[in-house]
Amino acid sequence: MTALRQWLLGVACTALVLAAAEGLAPKGSVKKVCRLAGGLALVLAAAGPLLQVDSGLIARAAEEYRAATRSCETELAEKNNLLYQTIIEDRTAAYIVDKAEELGILCQAEVTCSNDENGVPCPWEVTARGVWTEEKRAAVGRLLEDDLGIPPQRQHFEEELP
Repeated sequence: MTALRQWLLGVACTALVLAAAEGLAPKGSVKKVCRLAGGLALVLAAAGPLLQVDSGLIARAAEEYRAATRSCETELAEKNNLLYQTIIEDRTAAYIVDKAEELGILCQAEVTCSNDENGVPCPWEVTARGVWTEEKRAAVGRLLEDDLGIPPQRQHFEEELP
């Protein structure tokens, strides 16, 4: 607050001195030169604090801003990946339920994703709940392996009594 008051006082004093100098200056070219010099002095008085800014301070502030931006980008990428994985899990589970229903099998499915070598979430493991016979398990197992590439060791079938 003190710095702002000093800056305003400096600009006001400069303006007063310039007004007095212009009033005392004779008409003609001397008055024009006085106005030009006074305008430059007023600009320097107004821009003085900007000329005194520490360039190291600006560089540090810019680096802090870049670091904060990188942190936000990383956080958003992680949230985006988690959301993408959740969507894949939900849609894959719905696909399994729909395909099983086409086969006459009522079940619920829970899918877990894992990232592949490129970091893309892919269906990794499935837990299916329903009333199972060997034929139903085999049919859903083939569906999981053929359509989704989930091998039998990552297929889990749980009995859910009606």
